[in-house]
Amino acid sequence: MNQRPAPLVSVIIPAHNAATTIGRALDSVLRQDYRPLEIIVIDDASSDATGDVVLNRRHPDVRVIRLPSQQGASAARNAGIEAACGELVAFLDADDEWLPRKTSLQVAQVQANERIVFVCCRATEVASDGTPLGTVNAGKTPVTGANVWRSLLAQNFVATPCVLARRTLLRELGGFDTRLRIAEDQDMWIRLAALGEVAYVDETLVIVHDRPQSLSKSRVADQLDYTLPMIRSHLSRFRDQLSRREIGAILGERYGEIGRSAYNHKMYWLGLSLIGRSVLLGNRPFENLCFLIFSSPPAIWLKRLVRSNS
Repeated sequence: MNQRPAPLVSVIIPAHNAATTIGRALDSVLRQDYRPLEIIVIDDASSDATGDVVLNRRHPDVRVIRLPSQQGASAARNAGIEAACGELVAFLDADDEWLPRKTSLQVAQVQANERIVFVCCRATEVASDGTPLGTVNAGKTPVTGANVWRSLLAQNFVATPCVLARRTLLRELGGFDTRLRIAEDQDMWIRLAALGEVAYVDETLVIVHDRPQSLSKSRVADQLDYTLPMIRSHLSRFRDQLSRREIGAILGERYGEIGRSAYNHKMYWLGLSLIGRSVLLGNRPFENLCFLIFSSPPAIWLKRLVRSNS
């Protein structure tokens, strides 16, 4: 029996002022136990030596595309998708890294089932000093097979550096939505999942390096301005396939997640309002109530007092 040839995988790495980390990301791709690879770094108008660091590698599988002006991660990834020659496309951020078996394990999943539109895996987050911070998207159970878009509407369990997808479908969908300041990746995974099946490698194959800015108060506001409207747009699109109860459950999950994030950032009234809306929609009433009790300012003050006296 003739064995199918290994498909070319195009790795797209958007990079802006990433001279201190791009080498680590590249090395992690070059250590993959899978070939053939095409590695495309999209230099998003960096003002540092990002492009030079890549070019100095002088590796035949690596090339750089320089954008004339900074356009953001979505546009950079889209430029990479358009330039890619591979049957499959994988995404990596310039400050993250892969473990050596990531590509081979994921390609095997895609080759085994032509209905798979993308495959993801587990990722672990580490602090700047290398201290493990736990699993990315911890507490969110990955869903596989058909109709995964339903689960992705409620909560995102997919980290972008974990994804391997079919290039033809990425192009068919027009790439990432550059109008979205955040959640453009969530939007893409929902749209992709609506076209077929999703697979998951239940193994940690990606290391995500901590980005403190992702926890800022402005990020909470962005979720209200971009993530929620994006989800509502998809709910409108899929309204004929979703019951009122499903729509309520999806919105309840989203309100609760953003509300807890707001509350943790001392945006108490906003957090309380969103968590209240979540509870009214029937989303995790006991869990949300416990969160409000144990995360309230008096509870936090009491816990600090106990720790200081122990």
